[in-house]
Amino acid sequence: MVPVVAVTSLRRNVTAGVALGLLLVPGCHAAEHRLPHAEAISLPFSDVPGAAVGEHVVETDHSVVGYRYPLLGAGHPLTEEVRTVMAARQTAFLEELSGSGRPELRQDVSLLAASQEVVGTRLTAVSTAGMRESRESSTLWFDAGSGAVLPWTALFRDEEAVERVHVLLADVLREDYHLPLADLPGVVGEAALRAAEEPGAVEEAEGDESSPDTAGAAGAGAARDGAPSGAFDAERAREVADAWSGSPLEDVAFSTAGGLTVRMDPTQVPGAGQVSDVMLPVEPQQAEELLSELGFHAREAALSGPDPDVFLEEGPSAEGGTLDCERLKCVALTFDDGPGEHTDALMDTLAEYDAQATFYVLGSLVEEFPEALERMAAEGHELGNHTWEHDDLSGMSAKDIEADMARTNAAVRDVIGVDPPSMRPPYGALNGTVRETVGLPIILWDVDTLDWRSRNTDEVAEHAISHSTSGSVVLFHDIHESSVRAIPDVLDELHRQGFHFVTVTELFEAGLEPGDVYTDARHE
Repeated sequence: MVPVVAVTSLRRNVTAGVALGLLLVPGCHAAEHRLPHAEAISLPFSDVPGAAVGEHVVETDHSVVGYRYPLLGAGHPLTEEVRTVMAARQTAFLEELSGSGRPELRQDVSLLAASQEVVGTRLTAVSTAGMRESRESSTLWFDAGSGAVLPWTALFRDEEAVERVHVLLADVLREDYHLPLADLPGVVGEAALRAAEEPGAVEEAEGDESSPDTAGAAGAGAARDGAPSGAFDAERAREVADAWSGSPLEDVAFSTAGGLTVRMDPTQVPGAGQVSDVMLPVEPQQAEELLSELGFHAREAALSGPDPDVFLEEGPSAEGGTLDCERLKCVALTFDDGPGEHTDALMDTLAEYDAQATFYVLGSLVEEFPEALERMAAEGHELGNHTWEHDDLSGMSAKDIEADMARTNAAVRDVIGVDPPSMRPPYGALNGTVRETVGLPIILWDVDTLDWRSRNTDEVAEHAISHSTSGSVVLFHDIHESSVRAIPDVLDELHRQGFHFVTVTELFEAGLEPGDVYTDARHE
């Protein structure tokens, strides 16, 4: 639940600080619009003082995908959710490729509000294929009190308020855009029909352009799915957002006037004219009656301008480790026995696909290639312990195993400042002593490319591509040039299929336990 604190009533005081001049969405000013219009408070993350963004573009022969997302501190829930939503949309885009042309998907994020209580973001995806262009937008709201990332429904006090705000949008479309009740689009039209059927609502005559009196239409609590009204918790907010899927309120922001502004596709609004977006207003007084406690905090944060301390508190996070693989097609590419002379070329290729990998390194090679380890850590890759010099641990005593693991951990720690989070035993050789002694999660694999045996680039690539599925851990060796040459084809094809390349720790997000053995995190 959102903590209850005092909020300023719009009935008493509505102010828009000097910062608002910087926050207006580019476009025409309200004075240039004959129809009702609202200016949304929004700012590119790249323009927010103290904020950091991650940005990547992956260009292939079949497509271009680009995305920018906020870096709000190590493990910040909003960064993870934004990246995961973008990744899911990217997968859907790639899975729908027709095989002709070179379509593009560009995703970006802007800031709607930022304070110690709440951070609001708008995610925008623009896809182009030939002369066709389509746009999707949605918003996410981080509640610092609960640590939850919530959909737009959490801005409203209950389901009655959600219903009511749709009726208010319907009123604007009917009164100012002269849309008949039967022509109102989607869920807005459904809400208006329910309002018109409420006792006391004015019946709309055939062809009459006047709108019914819907001032109290939602007052009976006729929620869309029939559930009783009440304060939202996080789970219920998501359920209600699912029930209202397709609502224009998925892209809701606060206006410079202190109300709400809702973006609609002009193709759904006949009479809107030659505009790129229809920005429907919900007046400040109307909005105040509908907002939740989180909604009041969000409105206050939007009107006050972003609090820079929100972005400076923890500093930018590493660019890896921010995807929820339980909801995505993820695969972990792992590389053993290095680092070596081909490892830098491998990382060059991984960078082209914004791919993170896990390197199980030999402690004896760390001093020879310290720059490679530094680069791995800087680019979001993960380093695992593969023993000091590739000895078979299953033939060693517990004391010798402990010494080997400690020596390798220390070598890695001396270069990158942290211990490896997992280990891989050479040859996959295990016994009870190994499991009880290594002190780290033990990562094996479910896709073995046998690259050390074949040394055939095409065979290695084909095996990895044909056997990988969501949750797979794929085994390569970066000491073999033939294996490194296979990675461009592996990345290209798995990327085209909508996979995301993550570290082992990220793949097993539910947690890894020391001494336990893991081969994959497949969803089946």
